[in-house]
Amino acid sequence: MSEEIYQEAKSVFSNLIDQSPAVRRQELERLQTESPKLAQEVRSLLEYHTEQSFVLPSSEPRIKTRSTLATTYQSSSWSKFRGSFFLVAFSLPVLIVGLCIAWWIDQQVQSSTELSVYAYLDETVENRKDDFLRWEEEKIEEANLWTQSPQVAGPIQALVARAQQATSDTQSLRSELCTSEEAKSLGIQLQQMSGNQTTEFAIWDRRMLPICTCNPGPEYTGGNVTPVGASLLNLVLSGNAKLSIPSTTSQVTQSDSNDGTNAAVAVFAPVRSQDGIVIAVLMVRGYGLDNDYNEMLEAWPGSNEEDVYLVSQRGAMLSDSKYRDKLNELPLLRDRSSNKAPLILDPGVDLVAGERPTTQSSTWSRTLMANRVTAGNSEVNTVGYRNYVGRRVVGAWRWLEEHEIGIAVELEYNDAFRIAQVVRYGLYGLALGMFALSIVGITMAGWLASKSDRKIRDLSEVGPYQVQELLGEGGMGRVYLAEHALLCRQSAVKVLTHHADDLSVISRFEREVQLASQLTHPNTISIYDFGRNRDGLFYYAMEYINGSHLGQLVEYEGPIHPGRCIYILRQLCNALQEAHQAGVVHRDIKPQNIMVCNRGGEPDFVKLVDYGLVKSFAPGVSEDSAQTRVVVGTPRFMAPERLNSPWLADPRVDVYSVGALAYFLLTGLMPPLVTMDHGLHAQTGVETLDLPPNVIPFGEILSLCLAVEPAGRPSSMLSLVRELDELSRKFPWTRDDSIQWWSKNEAKLLLLVRNKRKELTSSNTIVDLTKPEK
Repeated sequence: MSEEIYQEAKSVFSNLIDQSPAVRRQELERLQTESPKLAQEVRSLLEYHTEQSFVLPSSEPRIKTRSTLATTYQSSSWSKFRGSFFLVAFSLPVLIVGLCIAWWIDQQVQSSTELSVYAYLDETVENRKDDFLRWEEEKIEEANLWTQSPQVAGPIQALVARAQQATSDTQSLRSELCTSEEAKSLGIQLQQMSGNQTTEFAIWDRRMLPICTCNPGPEYTGGNVTPVGASLLNLVLSGNAKLSIPSTTSQVTQSDSNDGTNAAVAVFAPVRSQDGIVIAVLMVRGYGLDNDYNEMLEAWPGSNEEDVYLVSQRGAMLSDSKYRDKLNELPLLRDRSSNKAPLILDPGVDLVAGERPTTQSSTWSRTLMANRVTAGNSEVNTVGYRNYVGRRVVGAWRWLEEHEIGIAVELEYNDAFRIAQVVRYGLYGLALGMFALSIVGITMAGWLASKSDRKIRDLSEVGPYQVQELLGEGGMGRVYLAEHALLCRQSAVKVLTHHADDLSVISRFEREVQLASQLTHPNTISIYDFGRNRDGLFYYAMEYINGSHLGQLVEYEGPIHPGRCIYILRQLCNALQEAHQAGVVHRDIKPQNIMVCNRGGEPDFVKLVDYGLVKSFAPGVSEDSAQTRVVVGTPRFMAPERLNSPWLADPRVDVYSVGALAYFLLTGLMPPLVTMDHGLHAQTGVETLDLPPNVIPFGEILSLCLAVEPAGRPSSMLSLVRELDELSRKFPWTRDDSIQWWSKNEAKLLLLVRNKRKELTSSNTIVDLTKPEK
């Protein structure tokens, strides 16, 4: 039968459907004499449309389609090149974004490096402070052991007793005491305890009056005692030994008796009576104490490039520094009160690099560190400041209140932040390099676009939808899981990616969404949106079904329960009934196009999708020249008449496909390929199919649906539903049965679906369970 005869048969059928039987018979007799084929087809249509069949559309069409976006689409070379041209124009914003990203990463690296530098400086200055305190504690403990010895405490107690018996404190008394046998015995004992090293000592009683000061020699002689601060003596008389360090020069040398106690390192220790009461203060110095102090300080600077030194209350340097070999050559201001120790001042220029200051050193101000530490602060600075030779440094410092000195650790800024600077230069260099490459690459892409078809890129957004993952791929395009940017609603977005420049394909894609969007049955997929994205790709958004198609369900479970098969098919038939009443045929009923899910508390809920092959069959539905004239569909589920007449759009082709789907669900096997030819693949009926014993009662309904001749099939979807209802009495299945099945199997089934998606994403292909075996 040709398409012309089929279209004429529809026209005659629409005129006869409301006529009386006599008028129908008379018209059919006339047609039989004029065109037997036409009369046969009209007779078949009239038989198909019984009183239980659907009502034909009225003169006012229920489904409308019109060409809108498709006719305005241009696929010229200019339109292809134009996209690349605009991309080139966007290169500058890309550069700005790249630089912003590079700046952000640079700030993160800088911040992380600052934290590392901060921790390093803080740890280093704490370690130097701990070194100093440990050394001080060691010397104090040694002096305490001496004063607790009877050989030391005894002579001192005798000297204190003689001094207290004197009527006056005179120089002659001190000389007499220092040359006494007790003083000589004390000196010899101290020298022996210090390892026979030269040791000086002095004694003060509780009145804080000096008793004597003695310098060792062949004969012990008295000397002048330089006054010591009352606060220091008071502290020691309270029972606490103290260490006194020099606050003048950076290198300490042993002093004679006239240099005073502050000219060298000295230890002040309390002396107790036999009943434990502090009666005097013993000061000892010499015995290599200064050398030990100098060795400790000399080990500080230069380690791992840091500069470590002591700072006096006046802001002078009291120990050697990293630049000790150059200090005498630089125009630094000296502190006379500190024996010409260099003052820690900011010269304003880099003296080590040979730069000359523009002002006199007397006008220089203290460095940031010197200002802060002499004010009694203990801090860490990672921002940077100039040090006493004019170099930018970072530093940390601690103030030792008891000794009125500070410990400073400084590290050159470039050394501290070397890694951050390398990363910074690399990032900005990379941003500029990528900008240059993008210009070249985008220009080349524009040139290639003008010479060849546009390549479909991986999508990240389609209109207002943010693409999340690939769900599947069909004949016209891909289906993605996406989320609406404003509504936050998940949707399935179908994008026309195959033959996207073919106007006939675009028109078919447009018809699909227009037809599907006007169907309202709950078991038909709902359409949300339709349009083109910024790249010119057509798309439409539909509701997302978090479930599986029937092919995956059978793969998971095997042949399904007959009652459940009826439960599913009934919903499918009702959805198709609405489409047939609207005057369109789906023509692609197969497992992949029927989704089943646990939706809103409704288990085994069916959704019919993919109206890509839908076609009109009745008056009132617009025809489209773009409708294909080649066989399109899945042969195993396709009515045999469509294999010979691809243009055919009779509702009975959907009835056949539902029967083939029922066979697949009941047996887990693909339905046979049947043709209208009586050749190699001819099949006279479904009775030749082997059915499992438990589904033998389905044989009758399957034989009807899978009848080779359309006239032998059920007259409508309503008729098929009634047949299924009768059959359900033999195979009961309730909503509670579905609830129980989904509660046990939903997680595993959805895991199978997710794994299938991963396979699709990795291979960029989709496994179709409905394709015939090779």
